[in-house]
Amino acid sequence: MSRVGFQKSVRMFHKFSEETMRRRGADQAGRESVEALAAIESVLEAERLFDASLLEPLAAFTNLLQSSQLPPDFGDYSFGDALLAIEEGHAELRQNAEQTWEFEPELTDDAAPSLSAFTTPAPTSPSSPEHVAKLRRFVLEAARAAEPGSALVVGALSCPDLPLAELAAHFERLTLSDLELPRLEELVRHAIPEQHRGRVKLERYDVTGSYPAFAAGVQRAVGDANGPAAAEAALLALVESYDVSAGSAGLSAAEEKPSLAVSAMLLSELGRGYAPCISAALAARGWDPQAPHRAPLGPSLAFLRCLVTQHHIHALLRRAKSAALISKVSEVEWLGGPGNKGAAAGEPTDLLMVERLVERLPEIAEIKAEQSWEWRQDPPPGSGKHAVLSLVEAVLVS
Repeated sequence: MSRVGFQKSVRMFHKFSEETMRRRGADQAGRESVEALAAIESVLEAERLFDASLLEPLAAFTNLLQSSQLPPDFGDYSFGDALLAIEEGHAELRQNAEQTWEFEPELTDDAAPSLSAFTTPAPTSPSSPEHVAKLRRFVLEAARAAEPGSALVVGALSCPDLPLAELAAHFERLTLSDLELPRLEELVRHAIPEQHRGRVKLERYDVTGSYPAFAAGVQRAVGDANGPAAAEAALLALVESYDVSAGSAGLSAAEEKPSLAVSAMLLSELGRGYAPCISAALAARGWDPQAPHRAPLGPSLAFLRCLVTQHHIHALLRRAKSAALISKVSEVEWLGGPGNKGAAAGEPTDLLMVERLVERLPEIAEIKAEQSWEWRQDPPPGSGKHAVLSLVEAVLVS
């Protein structure tokens, strides 16, 4: 995607919105919308860095572009396209600055103890049969459509329902990656017949390339601070210094492009451990652990999560011959008994800043298949919690 193209779209809509406001007037929300468009335009012109408060206006604008309510001249850029364009603007603005972060996905034994906030919790209850059947069918159809050779499952512990035995039988080589090798070994013993285990390789790999550096940076920022205000300022500087580009993101330590990469139930979880990591460090010094859940840290962490999520999508598109991407897109608490009885306890929460998974795909993605379904997750008996109803979407891209 051309950053210039998206920049033109923003400029056109900014001008249109200003003219409309002059003719008809505008309320506070309308004025704030125009101000946000002006700020986004400045980011794309490499005049300033993106402010996390602009995330929602950016998502609203790209949603409007995707809805086909504007003339064709505005384009149909996605939220994913917009994030990549903003990243290009940042790169131009920082071109003379020293690189602060690196994409560092391979984990050492020494780093493992610091990553507890980022590991995938073990499931507390089995998935619904309908969800499992649809997920497995989508992945197996993607496998049948892929070239012979190798398959890669990233974040394998995020989705124990995958048809790993069938993938191991179908492909010559199968790599499973996640942060914890012992749990991956247990997964193989449980899910893959012994006759096919020789085809399986395990990899300790962080698909965000950020977790150890983030954890170490948090410890330094909080440890060196002389008070909570100084700690929050140092943490904000750490988060806002993130300067890894989408092109640096990887999927595996192996150079070979897998015939099929599978990322299942992982996308909405990427970066979820950032806030708990900060909270634990602050609490250890007796300071408020809620700081990462409010401004200014909260919005900045949300933007960082948007970036690492987009980088993962970019890596799937660039570093695999085909990719099956399956993710929760939204969720809502569900009140009521078993089965389909009950009602939502409010409006769904978007987990990826968009209403549909395809809105996170940049224009380079070629969609071969897509599907969606609802997944009801019931809490463990006696927990006192409500069920959660999630919208799951799956795309096969190349």
